[in-house]
Amino acid sequence: MAVKTLAELYGFKKSPRKVKKVSSQALRSLILREYRSILREQDEEEAAGDSEALVDINAGPDAVLSAAANLDTSIMKAGKTDAAGPDDEAFEIVGDSVTASSLEPTQSQVGTGQSLEDQAGDNWGNLDRAIAGGKLKSKTGEFPILVFGNKILDGHHRWSQFMATNPGADVTVARLEAPGVDDADGALGLAHFINFALYGKSPTKDFEGENVYGMDKQALYDFALEKMAETTPPKLKAAGLIEEETAEAAAEHFASNMADLPGPGSHPRTSMPQSADAGDPSGLTQTPPEVAAGAVNYLSPKSSDVDRSSEKSNESRRKTGDDVLFERWQSMAGILKG
Repeated sequence: MAVKTLAELYGFKKSPRKVKKVSSQALRSLILREYRSILREQDEEEAAGDSEALVDINAGPDAVLSAAANLDTSIMKAGKTDAAGPDDEAFEIVGDSVTASSLEPTQSQVGTGQSLEDQAGDNWGNLDRAIAGGKLKSKTGEFPILVFGNKILDGHHRWSQFMATNPGADVTVARLEAPGVDDADGALGLAHFINFALYGKSPTKDFEGENVYGMDKQALYDFALEKMAETTPPKLKAAGLIEEETAEAAAEHFASNMADLPGPGSHPRTSMPQSADAGDPSGLTQTPPEVAAGAVNYLSPKSSDVDRSSEKSNESRRKTGDDVLFERWQSMAGILKG
């Protein structure tokens, strides 16, 4: 944007002495005319730079992680003031119960340290929980498994523990299905977006131990036998899951189930949302108030969504009285202080 000098405003060529004096009113009119032109150019530039969405949640988790990390949270929380208002982005996360074996992973890595080891070793009370069904405990809490349809978004290791011990168990899930989300990749992107919008971050983490998907049945058997707790075989026998109360029978049970584990999914663990680590007390398995109110601006977020009154503000700048407009110019020019 070119800003004209006073000489250019008055049409000075080589010698300003040849130009007749003008009144202060004429000078004021010239300044106002040029200032309005500058404001008009600013509006046009803002509109041209705001025509495309800053984040596309349906591009998947990695794309959202990259785009949203540097996006102002005011844009991400502008769902109530965007062009469509709050209704297009308001939704509820709904609880449900399904069979563990009906779920499918989106994650390509399941670590033995957070899965098979906890079941064979009877750690954290999760063997009892896997036998009973419902929910398992993680380091950040006891949550439902977050899903989109039958695709797992968060809770792969807890799901894999059910699958190791009791694939027929009924497990508690929370369904994240929102307007404008095309598929599980979009749902993963949305989960990251919500984390950034509400908590300013969406941390990820790696798996622990060896990737189950890279182990054959013998390797799974050997691992389970090595980690076997004395209490595990009796519990499996009492639940009718094995016929003989031996470590070998229990290891065979775990290895057979894990060798048939559905998957792998297409995303590494370091691409997956960890909402509890971000700061959500429910691990995004309950609807945050901002989400229910449509305040999370996940559909085509743009800078202009932050406050629709900004358009009115631009319009009012043109319609405001000349005195106010001139004072703004004087302030910008450093003639007025304040």
